[in-house]
Amino acid sequence: MKVFAYPLLLILFVSYNMSAQAGDDRLKEINAMAKKDTSGWMKGGGMGLDMAGMGFVNPKVGAGGNRFGLGGLATFFANYKAGKVFWNNGFSLQLSTQRLGKSSPTQKTGFQKNLDIVRLTSRYGYKLGSDKWFIAADVFAQTLLLKTYASNYLSPIDANDKVVAKFLSPVQITFSPGIDYKPNPHLSLFYSPCGLQSIYVADDSIAARGIHGNEVTRNDEGRITAYKKSFFGVGSEFKAAYNNKYYKDRLSVTTGLRLFSNYLDHPENVDVLFTNNLSLVIFKGLSLDLLGEYFYDNDVLVQKDVNGDGIYEIKVNSDGTTTGPDRIGRGGQLTGAFLLKFSKIF
Repeated sequence: MKVFAYPLLLILFVSYNMSAQAGDDRLKEINAMAKKDTSGWMKGGGMGLDMAGMGFVNPKVGAGGNRFGLGGLATFFANYKAGKVFWNNGFSLQLSTQRLGKSSPTQKTGFQKNLDIVRLTSRYGYKLGSDKWFIAADVFAQTLLLKTYASNYLSPIDANDKVVAKFLSPVQITFSPGIDYKPNPHLSLFYSPCGLQSIYVADDSIAARGIHGNEVTRNDEGRITAYKKSFFGVGSEFKAAYNNKYYKDRLSVTTGLRLFSNYLDHPENVDVLFTNNLSLVIFKGLSLDLLGEYFYDNDVLVQKDVNGDGIYEIKVNSDGTTTGPDRIGRGGQLTGAFLLKFSKIF
């Protein structure tokens, strides 16, 4: 995945002197609203905009080319706590697209996808005597929002450009009953010895390509001879989550780690999802966010830039084979983002 970053340091320097007071005001606002809430619920969210544009008319040699990028980040949460019970729910959307100006007569035009992830999390827990131990059940779901073609464009570039992914194709869902250990308000360690994980591809034509982790049968030539629309695994799952604030509430740190080992198929191949978010308050409600993520799933294929030209030139055929100078295979996906975010506790 591409890393997108924009020149926001000027804003950061100009507003630095306002940050201290803004951080204190923000903390007082959150605490005051928490005290007013008598239902047990704390709700809130944040939205960030990723937008950049550059245009040229009669550019000089070496000046560059036209570009327009648009996307953003949205996060929402609804957490409940009363007596021995807690119930934490979260939703996040990461989306980024770009349109590049032509640098050759054969270059295609249109918006290309950089990033598209939709996630939903939920965990219900009941206290076991101590304030640190809970019996809990965890749900995790992930899919994407926009339809994407084999060319990675949001619309087909020719008659042979077919859809390779769209909403609920694929969707990954995990349900895990287990134990949640919370040694302090900032750290959570969850373990389930019997987590259930499913990958489902709702669209038949996309499932037939066998690129999203659904079960397929291939012949000696690598062509898919049979496929299912789903994949099911039973395994061991571990989750760790940490969040805290520093420097008078001006810097927020959020980290999450998910590990899953499938008992039914090569348990030594552990799936990994490692997320990090650093958020620096500029002034009330507005922050500068740096996000980083690593993803690996042995059953989900990723695109690999074999020739090292920085372009993923891969065509996935209807029989599951691929053509082009690059290829798909097993590997880790790295994602980075740098953007302004507006947050609101409500």
